[in-house]
Formats: sequence, C-alpha cells, structure tokens
Amino acid sequence: MTLLDRLEEELRERKTGWWDRLCEAIPELVPLAETPQPQEFHAEGDVAIHTRLAIETCPSDCDPDLLWVALLHDIGKPETTSQNENGRITAYGHAKLGAEMADIILNNLDLPADRRDRIIWTIRHHIFHHSWQLKKASNLSKNQRKYMTDPRFPLLLEFLRIDSLASQGNPLGMETYTFYKSLFESIS
Repeated sequence: MTLLDRLEEELRERKTGWWDRLCEAIPELVPLAETPQPQEFHAEGDVAIHTRLAIETCPSDCDPDLLWVALLHDIGKPETTSQNENGRITAYGHAKLGAEMADIILNNLDLPADRRDRIIWTIRHHIFHHSWQLKKASNLSKNQRKYMTDPRFPLLLEFLRIDSLASQGNPLGMETYTFYKSLFESIS
C-alpha cells in the first residue's frame, strides 16, 4: 500500500489517532492548530478544528478528491493570517497560497495530475462566493455562468456545503450553498 493509499484510508476511516498520523505524514498541517480564526465565522475554533470538522462532515463514501480538498483547503492560513490593532483576524490570500502548497504536497504523494488539478482548482476557488456577492440569479454574469459550467464546479459546490457545515457559527453558510446549488441546477 502506498503512502497516498494509506492517507486516503486515514481520511475516509478516521480511526483513533487519524489526525496525528496525517500531521506526521504532512507536517504542513501542524501549524493549523496554532492559527486562530474569526469567532463570528468560525465559532468551532482554530483552523485545525475547522479542518477536522470539514473532513468528518464528508460522507464515508464520498469522492476521495473531496477529502483532499477538505484536508488542504485552509493549508495556506498559517502563513497568511494576521490580526489588526482592533483584533480583527484575516487570512487574505490563503486560498491562492493554499492551492500552491497543496499542489506540492499532492505532487510529492504522486497523486495523478488530473486529480491534482481538480483538487487544486477547488482549493484556489473555495471562497469564490465572497467575491461574487450574488443575491439574485438574474445578476449572474456571462463569465460567472461560464465558470459554473466548468466540469470541476460540482466538486467546488459540494465542498461549499462541507465547508459551511464545518463553519459553526456562520449562519449564512448553508444559505449561500443552497443559493449556488439552485443557481447551478438552473444552468445545468
């Protein structure tokens, strides 16, 4: 069994000690436990707690790429998180940096290029809805419509659901997912 196979098994089965074994194999996960998040959006706690909740929210029979997205989606937060003088916590650029870091990690694990591309694209775009700020389907632009027809978008949409469920304390998360799911279904 390869290291990749063992890690996917850990992600899927989540037996006692699974997080520690993942951190041992992927040391970039360790700093997640020391990285705070804004309480109003992540009442669950630090980035490691949120990441574990995201993985635990994934169905046991889900697409393995969803598990990798859940594991690595916030891997860039330790290097991008800062707190201003008012105590506001931000992690600007974490999705872009996280995608770059995930690419290296997954390449080192010999994940096939097509799967790696799909996972990296999803990590890079996992907060797309923050910049779109859509409130009505009629406001969807041509470029946004094209984006939603990308064959990788269903994975992104499913991860939006997982991330919303794992973001305890964010009341708009599932509303956002429901809106984009309905919008996606209307153009598919």
